[in-house]
Amino acid sequence: MLSAVGVAVGLVVIGFAAVRLGGAVKGVRRAADAMRADVGSRTGMLRARAAAVGVAVRDLRSRNRPQPAPEPVRSALNE
Repeated sequence: MLSAVGVAVGLVVIGFAAVRLGGAVKGVRRAADAMRADVGSRTGMLRARAAAVGVAVRDLRSRNRPQPAPEPVRSALNE
């Protein structure tokens, strides 16, 4: 009889702990999801900025290259 009461009390304590732990797990999961979204957003911005820098560098390099002299336009007006 005494062992059955002990088992019942133990089950109640375990059930209470499981309910409390379940709430804590939800909070941790919510925080992890928010952190994952924030890191993903920041990573996307960093990739976009890196791409913009690459385009700017490519543009600057193409501007600094010597351009070939344009060929004269041949038409009846020039001759």
